[in-house]
Amino acid sequence: MKLRIARKKSKWYVYQKVIAIFILLLLPLITMNIWFNYKGMSISKNAILSSSLAGATFYSKQLDKEMYFIRNLQLQLLNDKDLQKLSFRGSMLENYEEVELIEQVRDRQMALIAFSDYIVNAGVYVEAVGKTISTITGVTNTPNSEMSLIASLLSMKPKPSFYQSGDRIFLIESENNDGIWSYIEISRPKLLEALEQIADLYQESEVLIGSKELGTVLTTAKEVQESNMILGQISEQSLQEQSTSEMKKVHGVNYFIIHNDVSALNLSLIMYVNQNEITRPLNQFTTWSYLLFIIAIMIMVLYAFSVNLMIHRPLSRLVKAFRMLEADNLNIMIESRTNDEFHYVFSSFNNMALKLKNSIRENYEQKIALQHSQLKQLQSQINPHFLYNSFFNIYMMCKVGDADSAAELSQKLGTYYQYITRSGSDEVPFYKEYQHALDYCEIQCIRFSNRITFEYSDVKDVPPSISVPRLIIQPIVENVFEHAFEDGTMEGVIYMGTEYADGRLRVTVEDNGKLVTGAMIEQMRDKLAIESKYMEKTGLINVNNRLQLKYGKGSGLFVSRSAYGGLRVDLIIVVEEGED
Repeated sequence: MKLRIARKKSKWYVYQKVIAIFILLLLPLITMNIWFNYKGMSISKNAILSSSLAGATFYSKQLDKEMYFIRNLQLQLLNDKDLQKLSFRGSMLENYEEVELIEQVRDRQMALIAFSDYIVNAGVYVEAVGKTISTITGVTNTPNSEMSLIASLLSMKPKPSFYQSGDRIFLIESENNDGIWSYIEISRPKLLEALEQIADLYQESEVLIGSKELGTVLTTAKEVQESNMILGQISEQSLQEQSTSEMKKVHGVNYFIIHNDVSALNLSLIMYVNQNEITRPLNQFTTWSYLLFIIAIMIMVLYAFSVNLMIHRPLSRLVKAFRMLEADNLNIMIESRTNDEFHYVFSSFNNMALKLKNSIRENYEQKIALQHSQLKQLQSQINPHFLYNSFFNIYMMCKVGDADSAAELSQKLGTYYQYITRSGSDEVPFYKEYQHALDYCEIQCIRFSNRITFEYSDVKDVPPSISVPRLIIQPIVENVFEHAFEDGTMEGVIYMGTEYADGRLRVTVEDNGKLVTGAMIEQMRDKLAIESKYMEKTGLINVNNRLQLKYGKGSGLFVSRSAYGGLRVDLIIVVEEGED
């Protein structure tokens, strides 16, 4: 379908209003030109200064985030299980165990250096083994020069946010009553490079890091005295404020000074630039403004004609096309006789109409693909948390000589992990999923020294052909073990059963715990009832999301008070016709 230009015209079109307003505004603009000139310069100046502040603030925050990131990496290294084991059991370790732990700590240090270009060296001192482990010096017995340097820095009182030794900058943390020291050396050249990146915003600008107490720690200026002089001009109150700017006159030169907090180092990042450098582009503003109005008067007549020819007519065609599109006419095409911007707009409109048709056809497949992707992501969140406890139980059984129980638990644990880690279909027969939950209960009952037992009914009347997503029952049972018997109940019981009727599958998990309250049950109902676009990591809500994604409304988890006194969770799946 080809679209023709409408011949009928209303009294006032948009283009006529634009021309009339343009003329009305042009006359007062000419008379008020000088006032607007100075006002515009003031506004432009403030805008440029605000832009400078925003740019400096952005880079300073990036630097601050990087320092915080390095500190977090350092704390993670301190809490590393291999390093903690090396500290607590250092003197009791065999040589090969000690070497293995040291190598694992070194691997973590090398990974830490790879995370940030600002880190030159990462090291730890472990008192229990009498060694320092460093990415530069390697594994060295103490005392050594590196340990002596760190020890001298740690003796500083009060404890600073970072440590300096000459031109070297360190971040030092200790733990276990100084049984472990972790030290990270920050690259001074890399830090200076970051400051120079900020200083590159303007040709005549410099950047420094410092404080009133320490003076200038690092600066891009050739003379440190210049930076100290600027730092001395800023009041203590101003330094305590974040992302502020001010004008200061130093030796007859007006400087625009921006200061931001680098809270990770308890320092201030200060950028100062000659005000003339910032306002120099505004000097041509006056000349350009006069020239602009003269040209505006000369082209006013041509403007009226060109607006009608080049804008009004193509827009009329486009508006009519959109009205036809609103009437669900997706076969409309706009013919373009020119090669200007409207040619692109018309081509884009034609492509939009074509894509809209294709989108309607493809919408259903895309929706199914999206649901499958969400299902995959939700299922990947499930991760059992009792592996270490199970291994510990096997260890204790072996220690006391209970080989049969250890063998049984090992077999159950192997079956459990074979089930959750196997590849293949995302769905399994229901009876396998139910048996997996029973295996999990048996493992957990052994873990809790049989103070918790479970009772269950066999799968009855459930068609063998019914398949369900993997790992939908275990999180419900896992929730019982984690929360229902936290008070140390000695006779805890979990009850499990199934029911199938009229295409509706129900799995019931109950307990006799005494901790759940009516308010807690109501809160859980509210959470399960909320529809969220985001992937919930909580076990029950995870399962509820997965069931609703696959089976729709009516399926999911429903909680209530159990007849045994604890919590009752009903897992309901509404099976579509043909699935069973």
